[in-house]
Amino acid sequence: MILAESGDLRRFSHHRQYLKFCGFNLAASQSGNTCSRYRLGKRGNARLRYAYWLAATVAIRMRENSFRGKFERYRQADPTNADLKRKALTAVAAKMARVAHALIKQEVDYRGYHEYGIPGGGTALARP
Repeated sequence: MILAESGDLRRFSHHRQYLKFCGFNLAASQSGNTCSRYRLGKRGNARLRYAYWLAATVAIRMRENSFRGKFERYRQADPTNADLKRKALTAVAAKMARVAHALIKQEVDYRGYHEYGIPGGGTALARP
């Protein structure tokens, strides 16, 4: 569904363009001298945003991966806060969109435990 809604991801020269296409960009509502908090823009493709939301929900339920790690780090401050959980899930969905863009753009396969590799080079190894 993600590839069907996105089309050819190579047409986006930068991942920020793709995030804006998905609707994961931040926007502020301003009027005169007042400026409210930044929120999700939601001007992009709603079906694509929903597909990434579902993928993020599944990814954070997995035992150990970089997406769950980001989710846990985001919620560390207050694990019971539902608003923070929603924001963390949105951050994971945006990370998935960035990863998908990079994979298609660079024409490489996904390596799940990329950041757990040996520092300074070497091969990426999955942690037991």
